[in-house]
Amino acid sequence: MLTKIVGILNITPDSFSDGGKFNSFDDALNHLKQMLEEGADMIDIGAESTRPGFTPVEEKEEWRRLEKILPEIIFEVKKFNQKTGKKVTTSIDTRHFETAKKSHKLGVDIINDVDGLIDDRTVELIAKKNITTILMHNLPVPEVKGALINKHINLTNEIIKWAQEKISYLEKKGVKKSQLIFDVGIGFGKDALQSIRILKNIDAFRILGLPLYVGHSKKSFLDAINFSDFHLPNENYDKAKKTLIVSKYLAKKNVDFIRVHDVKETLIFFD
Repeated sequence: MLTKIVGILNITPDSFSDGGKFNSFDDALNHLKQMLEEGADMIDIGAESTRPGFTPVEEKEEWRRLEKILPEIIFEVKKFNQKTGKKVTTSIDTRHFETAKKSHKLGVDIINDVDGLIDDRTVELIAKKNITTILMHNLPVPEVKGALINKHINLTNEIIKWAQEKISYLEKKGVKKSQLIFDVGIGFGKDALQSIRILKNIDAFRILGLPLYVGHSKKSFLDAINFSDFHLPNENYDKAKKTLIVSKYLAKKNVDFIRVHDVKETLIFFD
């Protein structure tokens, strides 16, 4: 399978799906080990929820949540790789420059910037250190309440134009295109129908020449999906089952990375 599975490790009290579930030290490490054994290709670590209506976390608080556990996470992933011969990577899901900088220094492989690399300090960091970075399309984070992309424009073309302009800017700042992974930003500044439209048109984003990354797991837009489009009956699936169906669709489309809460269930569903 070409698609790599990104396992979500939230060190937060308020994430929409698993808030508070893994924010204790031992629970988070146990969940990490579980996802590694289940077959995750990447572990995405976040200490600030970006669910709809979230309360922004100050940089110092974000790092307070991470500073003790992050070295242990990195150690466990490296130990797992040495034991198995696999190459599981780690990414830090952060909007904050200092968190990105400190995390990279500790050994995190990838920066996952849901702010769309608007901080030039982060841009300079990834250029100087040649860090692989996930560039996500979005409106400002935290979002202005109710702010959405104009419903009357060609959404796919708008996102592609934004990404092309951003890539050009980053290259002028010394970032190599080969460092970038593109996240279409499901749910960020987009309503449910817009998010679904992005998934239906996912192949169009190949024009960017970047690996594609989709974070759709258990998000509210799934409630609006018409599963007849997936040649399935419109049964009363819960968000977990809907996530699995969309994940399989994305894997068939050879999307490079899909970010999920349930690693084991995803891989079983693919078989």
